[in-house]
Amino acid sequence: MRVSDAPSIETPEVDEAVPGIGHNRPTVTDLFRDQCADLIEAVEKLATRANAERDKLGADKISSDDERDTFTSIGVEAAKLVKRVEARREEILQPLRNEISEWNALFGTDRPAQGSLKYRLNAMKGYASTIVGRYDEEQREIARKKAAEEAEAARKEAERRLEEAAAIDSAKSVTQDVALQEAAAADHRARHLERQALSAGAGPTRTDAGTISQATAWDFRIVDASRIDLNKLRPHIPLADIEKAIRKHVRANRDTVPIAGVEIFQTTRTQFRG
Repeated sequence: MRVSDAPSIETPEVDEAVPGIGHNRPTVTDLFRDQCADLIEAVEKLATRANAERDKLGADKISSDDERDTFTSIGVEAAKLVKRVEARREEILQPLRNEISEWNALFGTDRPAQGSLKYRLNAMKGYASTIVGRYDEEQREIARKKAAEEAEAARKEAERRLEEAAAIDSAKSVTQDVALQEAAAADHRARHLERQALSAGAGPTRTDAGTISQATAWDFRIVDASRIDLNKLRPHIPLADIEKAIRKHVRANRDTVPIAGVEIFQTTRTQFRG
């Protein structure tokens, strides 16, 4: 059984071939431990020895050649085991990496490769979004223009009725009151249409196929990378990425090119070779 075929305790129970909660088949962790039982045993054995020898030391300090040789042999054995662990890890993970790469090639990732399902779907959605958005914007512009024209016509009608009411002889009070009421109603309608005109074409468009709406977001494009002010980006750059860049700089230049705010120095560590 490949590791990727191992059942998970979270797998829903669908049929007998797919174990669910409560199954007694080995989990991925169990398979790992079974496959690496020899390494686990070797590490535990060396750890028992190292802890016992450390307990014999005084203040974590070597005081004789025999103690030096003891911990040298422990260091050499640990270094050998590290190589075995890395080799075993690579032996197990490489098939999984290949499998994941194949799945990603089929499904697509956050930046899907051309030909993947996600890439093709994004292309379809993007094309549909472009042409529908263009048409929808045209229709919205038509709606805005129509609303503005209706509001303007209503305003002119309200002004005309007000002028007519003002021109009526004040002696004809009843006639003038009716005219003024009609003028007020026309003004109210004009105000209402003017408010509608301000938001015309702004809401979602509901159709039988689906709802169309517009979303606005800020985006960018790099015009000249050499002119980018990295200080302004400092709050958005993780410290781990800064350390990675410094490490590359130090590896390439050592201490010949100082960096303000960074102390560049040599370190020495003891190595073991059997």
